[in-house]
Amino acid sequence: MFALILKFQAIMEKLKQNKRLWFTTITVLAFLGIAGTLHYLNTTTERSAHNLYEATSGTYFQELDSKLLAAQQEVTILGAALMDNQLFFGAIANGANTAGNNVKLKQIADNINAISKNQIALELYDKNSIKIASSIENMKLTATAYDSKGLRSAISTNTFTSAIEYQDGQVYVRVFFPFANGVLEIKKSVDFLIDEYAESGKIFQVILDKDFLDMKRVQEFTYKKIGKSQISVQTKSNDEFLDYLAKVDFDQLILDKYMLADGYFIMSKPILDIEGKRIGIFLIGEDTLKENSLPKMTKSISTGITTAAMGLVVSLLILMI
Repeated sequence: MFALILKFQAIMEKLKQNKRLWFTTITVLAFLGIAGTLHYLNTTTERSAHNLYEATSGTYFQELDSKLLAAQQEVTILGAALMDNQLFFGAIANGANTAGNNVKLKQIADNINAISKNQIALELYDKNSIKIASSIENMKLTATAYDSKGLRSAISTNTFTSAIEYQDGQVYVRVFFPFANGVLEIKKSVDFLIDEYAESGKIFQVILDKDFLDMKRVQEFTYKKIGKSQISVQTKSNDEFLDYLAKVDFDQLILDKYMLADGYFIMSKPILDIEGKRIGIFLIGEDTLKENSLPKMTKSISTGITTAAMGLVVSLLILMI
């Protein structure tokens, strides 16, 4: 070891005697040091940014789960209170009075929505999954059974059931209360999340897979195609964002949990039915050019760290020379 140190010192002495070779060697080592340092800093900041995006997406989806759970609890509490109300229960148990039940359900829904500004609806079904009354104005009642896994589960098990499903033009958080003659449903449109996310400068979007929908019934309502296999049914939407989604690989997006594109930072969470099958995707988007957007802040921090480190490296080189 001592011999190696002496040999290294001898080489350094020879280099110092040859000024041109000495400065050439110092310059090459300096550039290699700068390049190596910048590479390390860039990879470090990229890894840090990736970890930050991962953590952020997890936080956003915890928030989304919390909002959806709160909506489910809200409609569940309302449904339970109505089922315990003897006057109301006695009225809906008489399935033959369709007109009277429509009026009663609409009155309850209007009162609730006027107070809390929610998008809650109440509906009644018979034991054959046929809708017999609704609080939704001008709802067309037919003898066609509804293809709803949540509704079928409530009827077959005769127990309370909850689900997130598409129905009659919207995606709802739905709860079902079965009783002797039918099922009472309380549901809340997930479109309430549009305004809640917009308040913090984010875009909320629900994408549905056409393969899991009765498109003949869907065509009776407003919807927009997205690419070949997805549709949007939201009452409010960002058309520019929807147009961008047409070229997104949703399978890969779900696998990665998020993507940082040219114009958007997009996070995805699959919508699962009561059997655990994917029927759509919740998307939370953020404009990367927006002043306080996460990507812009992350890029600014990364650039600042890299610039500061570069200045430090250059300063040290000047002192060495």
